[in-house]
Amino acid sequence: MKLNKFYLMLALSILALSANAQDEVTEVPARLKAAQMSGFGSKNKEAILQGAKADSIAKVTAQQATKVESDTNPEFPGGEIFLQAYLKKKLLHSDVSGKGDVVISFKVDKKGNIYGAEVTKSAGSTLDTAAFNIVTGMPRWRPGLTNGQPADKPASVTVSFGKE
Repeated sequence: MKLNKFYLMLALSILALSANAQDEVTEVPARLKAAQMSGFGSKNKEAILQGAKADSIAKVTAQQATKVESDTNPEFPGGEIFLQAYLKKKLLHSDVSGKGDVVISFKVDKKGNIYGAEVTKSAGSTLDTAAFNIVTGMPRWRPGLTNGQPADKPASVTVSFGKE
């Protein structure tokens, strides 16, 4: 007798779970069913459908926000700390004397290669040439993203000479 009660409870549980799973598949009818059970009836059917549309609009907006967040600028491998370490190492091995800041602007392609480098802030021809050679000799960067896809994007690096 106890075993029959167990099987009966198991069968009822399975039926309840399958009914719940079926309701989750179709969100709008589930909302209608819940509203009708709470006494609202079909008068508020339009309001319930609008609520479902608002939910789906919120989901689309969240997806668009994710796309906006996935727009990134190119980055040196390892980030800013590794960029500064790279520049410091290259400056130690350069035989250039002088003080000043040189800004080199360039673009990073979809594969991370640097191209179109040019001096945008000069500190004299010797320092400019040294900074240009340091920047164009950099390893591949992590490309920038537009809508989550690699894209050609601009970047710049400031090379500071004569500073500790």
